Amino acid sequence: MNEQTLKLLEKALQASPEDWETRAHLMEQYLAGNGAGRAAELLRAAPMIPDTEADRLLKARVEMATAPSEALLTLQQVLGRNKACAMAYLLMARLYQKRGLREEARKKYGAATIIDESLSDPELERWLGILPAAVVMGQEGGGGAAARPEDADKPEVAEEGENADEAVPVAAADEPPVPARPAEAERPKVTFDDIGGMREVIERIRMNIIYPFKNPEVFRKFNRKPGGGILMYGPPGCGKTHIARATAGECGAAFITIAITDILSKWLGESEQRLHALFEQARRRTPTVIFIDEIDAIGGSRGDASSSMAPLVNVLLTEMDGISNRNENLMVLAATNTPWRVDQALRRPGRFDRVLFVPPPDGPAREAILNICLRELPAEGVEAGKLAQLTRHFSGADLRAVVERASEKAIFEEMRTGRAVKLTQRMLADTVKEMRPSTAEWLETARSYAMYANRGGLYDELVAFFEND
Repeated sequence: MNEQTLKLLEKALQASPEDWETRAHLMEQYLAGNGAGRAAELLRAAPMIPDTEADRLLKARVEMATAPSEALLTLQQVLGRNKACAMAYLLMARLYQKRGLREEARKKYGAATIIDESLSDPELERWLGILPAAVVMGQEGGGGAAARPEDADKPEVAEEGENADEAVPVAAADEPPVPARPAEAERPKVTFDDIGGMREVIERIRMNIIYPFKNPEVFRKFNRKPGGGILMYGPPGCGKTHIARATAGECGAAFITIAITDILSKWLGESEQRLHALFEQARRRTPTVIFIDEIDAIGGSRGDASSSMAPLVNVLLTEMDGISNRNENLMVLAATNTPWRVDQALRRPGRFDRVLFVPPPDGPAREAILNICLRELPAEGVEAGKLAQLTRHFSGADLRAVVERASEKAIFEEMRTGRAVKLTQRMLADTVKEMRPSTAEWLETARSYAMYANRGGLYDELVAFFEND
């Protein structure tokens, strides 16, 4: 688009600033050129951003060039709504590429291309060192599947018949492999002392997991063994992963995280093998805390699941059944933003015995989180308590974004003036005014479930939260 047309569109937008279609078109054009900065200005000046997946993805693309942390938060919100958004995974992969996080980028890119095989990013593939897919013998009409990278060095096999001399590479017909790299197990240093607030959630985890593990003889008298399963749910960015890591730290146990990108494969039966292999690895390292992030993507309701996902749910049910016997000293924690999508069979005794609501941080917890985020930054006259009062329903991730966005303003000011600049209360308060809590949409959806779908008291904690909010 030429400069004259851009000027005309800018003029039209000045006359109708609420015209999102014109604004979005302009941002697209600036992104296609070298105008990411102007695209960001247009985004910040938007009176309202439509609540659609396409517009959120556009928002993330603009933020990727100017505010990567905010882009990551926006993409997490998109995936919170739609776990099968291939473009969100692709944009996440590009973000991780910019940060030099090769393994994270590989996982996200793998998820994107599995969900939508038409997606590709040659530059990203070169950076990841992904081999070109081999051509394989397909179904009638030319269809086929890509060979696994690990099959690239295997000999080409010619099909018998009149075209046997024209050898075509084919994928090996042996068993699909388990993960080439075992899941990384860490020994977390964090404990419950490093978590602000959430005392009720922490105490219930102590009673159901920590105390049986640390005092096995007491619990053995009542036929209780160390180990167990707890399902945590709540809005995104509120510390569910941090709680799981601190649980491992309290027990001195190994910590293994399982995400959908560690499991999902387009090869028949390979996803189930990967899940089983991860549980077996954890059993060999006990005591171990397994944390299953976004369990609704792995253990979603079989009534809603596609036929290809239902076997994966069955494998997870089988692995969880061992909690009362062969899974001794294996603690399984899981997190979800959408508990209403989790298969009911996972919530029966012997699997996830307890379902805990992890709410947005309250006032004191928000103050503690802000103090942690500001701890090593140059700041002057900042009163975290007053900021906490302005950030009702902000998640921990939102609070980090507030500090990061305010820091960007301070950096810009220092670069512009050439003098040292510190974060101030005003910078942070102004940044808060520009943001909305990312939990708002989740809370609105959850309110409906608490009011109309609280069968068996599953959402009693959620009901109590809304009554006291």
